Amino acid sequence: MSLNLLEETFETTTERTHSTRDREIKRIIEALLFASSDPLSLQKLKEVIQTQYPIRSPELKKLIEKLSQEYKNEGHAFQIAEIGGGFLLRTIEQMRPYLELLHQDRRGEKLSRPATEVLAIIAHRQPITRREMEEIRGVDCSGTVVSLMERGLIEPVGRKEAPGRPIQYGITKRFLQHFGLKSLEEFTTS
Repeated sequence: MSLNLLEETFETTTERTHSTRDREIKRIIEALLFASSDPLSLQKLKEVIQTQYPIRSPELKKLIEKLSQEYKNEGHAFQIAEIGGGFLLRTIEQMRPYLELLHQDRRGEKLSRPATEVLAIIAHRQPITRREMEEIRGVDCSGTVVSLMERGLIEPVGRKEAPGRPIQYGITKRFLQHFGLKSLEEFTTS
C-alpha cells in the first residue's frame, strides 16, 4: 500500500515539474517572439531555449502550437504566425481597422501599381533580369526596381550567363513577411 502511495506521489510531482517547465518554456517563446520584429526559426528558438532547458524540435513545435491555441482560446488580439520559415507575433485580422487608423499617416507603406506588377513578375519568374521585366511590362522598370530594393522586398540573386552579365533579381524574406506568406509556393498557388 505504501509503495502505491509513493508511486502516485512521484507521478504527481513529475507531472507538476513537467507542467512548470512547459509553462516556463512558453513564457520564453512568448518573450522571444515579442522582442523580435523578424520571424524566428524553430532552430533559433531551440538554440536560445536550450541554454536553460533541453528540448527537441518536435516538443518545441508542440509548445508553440499550444501557446498559439491559448492565445486563440483566450481571445487575444495577437497570434503566432508561421511566416518566411519562422514564427512571428502578429495582430489578428479583426484588429486591422484600428491599426490602419494608427498608421494612416505613414508614407510609403502602400505599393504603387507598377511596383506591385514588378513584384508579381519577379515572384513568378525569379531569377529575372530588369530587361526581362521590361519586356513583360512594356515600360522601363529601373526606378521601380530601385524602390523595391530600398524597401528590402527584392534583391540581386546572381548574374545571367548572357552578354553583359545582367543582374538577376529575386524576392526576399521581407517580401514573404510583407504579404504574410510562409513560403513563395503559398504566393504562387493563391
